[in-house]
Amino acid sequence: MRPSLERLFGDYYAYHTDPTNVAIHKVAIPLIVYHVLAMLDWVPLGLELAEYSVTLAHPVFALAALWYIYMSPRLALVMVPFSALCLYVGRLSSTEAVIGVALLAWVAQLVGHLRYEGRAPAFKDNLVQLLVGPVYFIATSLGWWTPSSAENERSAS
Repeated sequence: MRPSLERLFGDYYAYHTDPTNVAIHKVAIPLIVYHVLAMLDWVPLGLELAEYSVTLAHPVFALAALWYIYMSPRLALVMVPFSALCLYVGRLSSTEAVIGVALLAWVAQLVGHLRYEGRAPAFKDNLVQLLVGPVYFIATSLGWWTPSSAENERSAS
């Protein structure tokens, strides 16, 4: 994992310390990845590859995948297939289901931040945190990064 991703994780952690908010995020963030890719898949780019319609979801997915691979190949091994699955399932989902998931996930996130965390989401201050959130929860769920990693890094500097 690149040191810059470690620092981004430390910043992200500062916005996610309340256990209830963290639990909400562990459910809502995967749903947000799903709905964002599904909605981007609604925007055709007018290209066909082997009779497959290329949409805005494809270059966004590719750029995000490259960023994840660059930042942490190990985390990318989880995040990229998960994102591909979200894109696939999104293509099979009804418009109403995708919109319902989007509303549910974002309302839950906002409740988590306003009610339990008492502060705005991390992406309000740094839009890169929109990419960080999903891999942060993968890394913390798998034990590949802990908040003490950030504290150790801060005390060393």
